[in-house]
Amino acid sequence: MTDWKRIEDRLREVAPDCVQRDVILADYTSYKIGGKSRLFVEPYSEEMVGEVLSTLHEEGVAPFVLGGGSNVLIADSGWDGVTMHLGQGLSGWEFSDRVAEVMAGTTLLDFIRETVKSGLAGMEQMAGIPGNVGGALRMNAGAFGQEVESSVKKVRGFLPDGEAVALGRSVIDFGYRSAPELQDVIITSARFSFEREDVETLQQKMEDVLRLRAEKQPLEYPSCGSVFKRPPGHYAGALIEDVGMKGVVHGKVKISEKHAGFIVNLGGATATEVRDLMDIVTDKVKATHNVELQREVKLIGFDNARE
Repeated sequence: MTDWKRIEDRLREVAPDCVQRDVILADYTSYKIGGKSRLFVEPYSEEMVGEVLSTLHEEGVAPFVLGGGSNVLIADSGWDGVTMHLGQGLSGWEFSDRVAEVMAGTTLLDFIRETVKSGLAGMEQMAGIPGNVGGALRMNAGAFGQEVESSVKKVRGFLPDGEAVALGRSVIDFGYRSAPELQDVIITSARFSFEREDVETLQQKMEDVLRLRAEKQPLEYPSCGSVFKRPPGHYAGALIEDVGMKGVVHGKVKISEKHAGFIVNLGGATATEVRDLMDIVTDKVKATHNVELQREVKLIGFDNARE
């Protein structure tokens, strides 16, 4: 039997004023969906992240690590455990010539805007990708021919037991929307290196990308972005449209008419509705095209979710 009172007390010792009870996770996700977390801790330093992880490891509790919340769907029942939120309290950056040190909780777009303003090229095409730097590293985020892997030089963080780790770029085998060596790392900061380019040119590139996203994607509704990874030789949105699912409504969720790869919250949607529509789409595409769609979004707190 988990002694949650003891765990809460121990967390308050290593993370004073950073622990709350029964926090509604919907407020921390781009889907605006999700129930409560039994305990919620927001470390404000890398050292504190390590201490929290070490404490939880000693208690035999694995936390749900939440960053920008743009790539998760949290169950309506919430998370019956500890959520460690790496957000505003673990954000910020420092530049030295063409090198940047950035905290994992930094909003990706904020960081990209700063690189552009500083005349540093390498991530401007990724402007508009939601979420934080930590999540972008974990999934090797990318768009319009650029991916995180091309700029990152070192990633720092902790293993689940609280052991500090630092991984150089050469040991991280980045793939399409994946970085296997980072999957068990709670990322806290990273080093990036860029090339110099004219600020006005970079600014124009960034604004063009943001405008294109606004035209092509349903940014007026809460969503997790693209729900599915791009299948080899196909595009998920095109497959979904081909099976007649574009624009389909299920409860208070909908497959976007702007981009069939997006499932949007029309207002008041439940996580169950979103999950069910994902499964319906997956089954239809599989039956029609014999293509198995793989989710990009992570499902948290579901007892009966498909892998």
